[in-house]
This record gives sequence, structure tokens and C-alpha cells, in this order.
Amino acid sequence: MGGLSEIQTELLTVIDEQAKALNDLASRLLSTAKLDSASFEPRRRPLLLSRQVNTVIQVLPEQHRNRFRIAAAIHEIPVLADHRLIVVALTQLLDNAIKYSVPESPIDIWFGVSEAEASVTVRDQGLVIKPDDRERIFERFYRGSLTDQGPAGTGLGLSIVKRIVEAHHGRVWFESRPEGTEFSIALQI
Repeated sequence: MGGLSEIQTELLTVIDEQAKALNDLASRLLSTAKLDSASFEPRRRPLLLSRQVNTVIQVLPEQHRNRFRIAAAIHEIPVLADHRLIVVALTQLLDNAIKYSVPESPIDIWFGVSEAEASVTVRDQGLVIKPDDRERIFERFYRGSLTDQGPAGTGLGLSIVKRIVEAHHGRVWFESRPEGTEFSIALQI
């Protein structure tokens, strides 16, 4: 008996990919359940949103890293936030920008500070979110009507972002125009 045939190797690869996808889905569902718990409280410590964004970009596949144009954070003020959760939220926003934008187009990121909060905005040059989808975009399992033509997804990502930001008593919002879609999160300083 010899080694595995090419078809068997391909089948094992597909099974492995599907197992990883199921594991990711289960992890995301468990994270959402934790965030929904009334007793959940983030582990807050001072952090800079710009550093968290850089952390996320460094773990993305190399072919996507050069797409990000980051405006320097001038006079950035730390927020009290759970590092792990903020990385999850930012990873989701950057991943969505990659998935739903024109391939190889730039993705802009900038930071803001007001009296009460620090914010980060991610803008891509991708699909415009249709008016019918806008009110439901942060709902769990909801996928916009145009996503049928795009990459596969579960509809959990933006709902997780919203729950993480709300657990920090922050805000999340978006604007979608023909020149691109912007997702922003703001956390109290």
C-alpha cells in the first residue's frame, strides 16, 4: 500500500479547512454568548487604539498588509479597554474591509479624539451598503443582500463588534457612499 492519492490529499485538505471553519464559528458563537451575559465585564486597562490596529495588521496575511494607509494618530489618548476584545473587534473590521472592497484597493484608517472618547475609522472602497440593509447590519446572523455575490460569511462579525463596543460603553456606526464604506468605533477615554 502506498501513500495517499492526490484526490485523498485534496479531500483531507478540504476536511481540515472545514473543521477549522467550524471551530472558528463555534468560538465566535461562544464569544457572542459571553458578551450577552449580564455578568460579563471586560478586563479594562489603558491602551492606544493605534497600537491595537498595528497588532491586527501584523497578523494579517502578508499580501493584505500593504493595502492599509494609516493616518498617524496625533495626540492619541489611551482608552480603558479589554485588549483581547478590542483586537477581536478591530480584526473583524479590517477583515471585512479586505473581503468586501475592490481587490488591491487601499483601505484607510484614521484616529480621532474628542473630549470624551477616542475613535478609529476604517474606510474601504467596496460595496455600498443598501438602504434596506442598513438598519440590520449589526444584527447577529444578518448578511446584507449584496453579500450573496461576495465571500462566504456567517453574519456574526459586525454583531460581535457591536457587542464588544457596547460592553465598553462605546459607540459603533457606519457610513456607506459610492466612494466607500466607513466603519467607526469610539470608546470612552
